[in-house]
Amino acid sequence: MSLTAGDLRVPKEKPVSHVKKNDACRYCGSKKLVKFLSLGKQPPSNSFLRSDQVASENRYPLEAYWCEACFLVQLLDVVPAEAIFNNYFYAASSSKALKAHYARLAESLTARFNVKAGEVVVDIGCNDGILLHGYSKSGIVRVGVEPSQLGETAKTSGLQVVRAFFGPATADSIVQHYGQARIVTATNVFAHVDNIAEFVSGLPRLLRNDGVFVIESPYLINLIDEVLFDTIYHEHLCYLSLTPLVPFLKRFGLDLFDVERIPFGASGPAIRVFVRRENASLPIQDSVVRMLEMEAAWGIGKITPYQHYAKKVEEVKTRVLDLVKTLKRSAAHIGGYGAPAKGNTLLNYFDLTSDVIEYIAETNTLKQGFLTPGAHIPIISEEEFVKRMPDYALLLSWNYLDFFLENSDYIRRGGRFLVPLPTPQIVP
Repeated sequence: MSLTAGDLRVPKEKPVSHVKKNDACRYCGSKKLVKFLSLGKQPPSNSFLRSDQVASENRYPLEAYWCEACFLVQLLDVVPAEAIFNNYFYAASSSKALKAHYARLAESLTARFNVKAGEVVVDIGCNDGILLHGYSKSGIVRVGVEPSQLGETAKTSGLQVVRAFFGPATADSIVQHYGQARIVTATNVFAHVDNIAEFVSGLPRLLRNDGVFVIESPYLINLIDEVLFDTIYHEHLCYLSLTPLVPFLKRFGLDLFDVERIPFGASGPAIRVFVRRENASLPIQDSVVRMLEMEAAWGIGKITPYQHYAKKVEEVKTRVLDLVKTLKRSAAHIGGYGAPAKGNTLLNYFDLTSDVIEYIAETNTLKQGFLTPGAHIPIISEEEFVKRMPDYALLLSWNYLDFFLENSDYIRRGGRFLVPLPTPQIVP
């Protein structure tokens, strides 16, 4: 089979039909792994379903472990990637706030690293092309890597798209057709990869000598300190911090040279990491040393913060359910606002079903008309939600609170949000 530029495909491995449980750390191989949190058995959080699929729905253990050797926090139960991404409902461009966020990132990368016309930028896990469309300079060669059906959406919007999971073979194919990359991004995707060593081994092949690899992912310290347990789901296999990441990347000839914390990301507060080839001229910034020192002082190498976190998760559950019970006793109607994957972790852990949350508003048309996984709550359009005007809406997309308070018709017409995280409250 010949490969054609613009419709580049890499042969896929035979699909795996079972769930496996790892017994070693993904980064260092240690088997000294400590379970500190269990959120019960849950279906994959992006597996929205029709009513006739409810009987065949599968649930898997959702448990977080800490590695005593390198301190990586991770899940060990692995749902096959094909089961998650072959019929994927997360269309990132349905979020106006996220489109603006990624447009700012693309413009920032273009300016900081002086990306020129004719140079290649690659987005791994490009989804519907949301980040690549943020590159506004003409002549930049924009290539996406996307295994799900959303890769077709990105392709029809004018992008070059590789329909495959990323690894050395995918990297080689991109280089063959387009050349090595000046910028490679992996936003909200790096932590999703089970065989992360194979993934990273493709980067030195893909990056130019002066190339930059950028990771953006929810930050472990925020997850723990702010009790953001809903960002834990089967798709997110690892929870990133710098301490385990630096030596892991070093094994592949890559240096982490800059880092920043950002208050807004696809799943909440995030960390943005900049990586280079180890012999590249880009200097290592003080930000890296400062963050490593902060993580050490925080207790990244001790189990205690994680044990305290598990107790706080239980406390948040109690507080939110108390609020919900109080509202239901007053005969209030409660809907849900936003149907992100992380919202399904919360709904299922709290055991909130359509008996309590009557329906959920969602702007992503791919999800409308389906039921949420596990809780089986109907998803409707935002327009229909405003027509029904429930008294309260459980804000599952709590990381967009400020945006929704300013832009939501539901709020303008007198609706109120029940915000579950990071502090349970009712606003306005």
